[in-house]
Amino acid sequence: MPLPTELFPYNKPRRFQDEFMQVAYTSDRLLASVPTGIGKSVASLCSFLADRQAKEKIVVLTRTKSQAEIFLREAKAISDKTGKAFLTVQIKSKLELCPIFRNDDIGYEEFLQLCKLKQDCSYRRLFKEKQDEIIYLAEALALGEDRKKILSYGCPYLVNFELAKFARVIIAAYQYMLNPFLRNLFLGRLKLGYDELLLIVDEAHNLQSLDIISKSLSERTLKLAQKEVDYNFSNIEKLFRCGDGQINFEEFISRDDVEKIYALGVEILQRKLMKGRKVSYTYRVAAFFDSAFRLLGDDNWIFFRKGSSLHLKPVLPGEVFSSLKQSRKLLLMSGTLEPIEIYKTLLDLEEAEEYSLPNIYRNSLLYLGIKKGLNSSLVLRKALGQKLWKSYAREIEKIASAAGGITLAFLPSYDIMRQVSEWVEATVEPKDNRDAEKLRKKAIETGKGIILGVAGGKFSEGVEFTRVEEGIRKSLVKAVVIAGLPFPAPDSEMELRQKIYDKKFGPGKSFIFLSVLPMINRVMQAAGRAVRSERDKAGIVIIDDRTEYLRYFPEDFKQCITFVEPEEISGEIRDFLRE
Repeated sequence: MPLPTELFPYNKPRRFQDEFMQVAYTSDRLLASVPTGIGKSVASLCSFLADRQAKEKIVVLTRTKSQAEIFLREAKAISDKTGKAFLTVQIKSKLELCPIFRNDDIGYEEFLQLCKLKQDCSYRRLFKEKQDEIIYLAEALALGEDRKKILSYGCPYLVNFELAKFARVIIAAYQYMLNPFLRNLFLGRLKLGYDELLLIVDEAHNLQSLDIISKSLSERTLKLAQKEVDYNFSNIEKLFRCGDGQINFEEFISRDDVEKIYALGVEILQRKLMKGRKVSYTYRVAAFFDSAFRLLGDDNWIFFRKGSSLHLKPVLPGEVFSSLKQSRKLLLMSGTLEPIEIYKTLLDLEEAEEYSLPNIYRNSLLYLGIKKGLNSSLVLRKALGQKLWKSYAREIEKIASAAGGITLAFLPSYDIMRQVSEWVEATVEPKDNRDAEKLRKKAIETGKGIILGVAGGKFSEGVEFTRVEEGIRKSLVKAVVIAGLPFPAPDSEMELRQKIYDKKFGPGKSFIFLSVLPMINRVMQAAGRAVRSERDKAGIVIIDDRTEYLRYFPEDFKQCITFVEPEEISGEIRDFLRE
């Protein structure tokens, strides 16, 4: 068996990269905080491929398409380097791949039902005819043949899963292994046991939030369903009249009720499909409650009302992740998996090894915090009102003027961002993903200005503001401002979670897991938007004088930060960037 370094596809490992490869190679259970610039994607693949036994599969879970593309690219580079071609397959959603429905504005549950209803699907028929030939397609793709050939074998989703049976590396979204229904389908189709699974979870800090596998039903959807079908939804209406908090939905609706609504929804979909329409709000109502009943025996899932929606969500990440701990090899990695000991407790991985690296760009960054004067606490919000946001706007403007280039200022919430934007000339992060991408490209073109965003929002993670100048890729961000520590806002859902967390981990521990940990992660992710290589320089400024919370931050971060008076910040940044 080869060593990880023998599979490494580039001339020379980066700083710490060979060390990380060796640790990932020898560890069966590992949590790794590996900062940007190390090259953790290719290093983890080399380590896992070197340790892989026959019939075992490496499954990489990613949160975004861009992260998946990195692993696809690195897997190909390793395959090319070794001269021993192997197949890497990315599992995409059935709707995303469907040649018939993918451009339609429909929900995923509706799509699955429409797929069943379309008995005359030519793509499904072609797949059944050519299923036995897919092994030859797998060999061709491993050797670099054009992936467009997949469509000539029928349904791309079914072909993809069939190809995955011949793959060494499979890249998939989080849902495929975290959602209990999708996980059983995924492993069942691949005929893969946990003892044959080598699992890499990229950007694993996202595991603290389980919204990605949660479900919800809005009151608006119910009202549209009432217009769509002659059915008495009064019992479900009563659920929306309950106060915010956990609800025993079985007192309002039975399985028989759900089956009736489900049948009506299918009937409506069939009728609409004939007219070229593909949406049924009745079906959406049925699908939501069907999921609720299927998860009824799982104590980790809670059903609750918040605002004008009903929600079905898991509570404890460790419970969601419990099955995956049976994997033969497991790596959870991120650039901000800190503090690691808290993540180990949260995910019930106390026995796992841990590995942390310092920020390799620390000399390219100036970390500043304020001694006193401003914070975004509820107490100060009530005391100062709009004066507080005007003060924040003034500080952001001064920092941007001193730094030049692009200044990214991250606020704790969309509401606060909106209020601060009234006092500063800046571009505001849009809610639509397409508009956000247009804004990012425009900012790169101009190379200057203030962008207001939300900590934990679209611009705080996995986004680069870089441009190639004289053959070198440079970051255009000269300052990142954390304008208020971004604690999650307390609400009825958090109260529910607090009770469960305190029972699980001990009184008072819920504050660490549900408030402090998300805040730290948002700060660290936002700070990571500034420097993308050793050639970049930038200032990171935290405008919040609640310094008592810094004790929870990683040691490397705490050692770097310098506390100054607010009026000294601009001069410090100007001097640092001119050095």
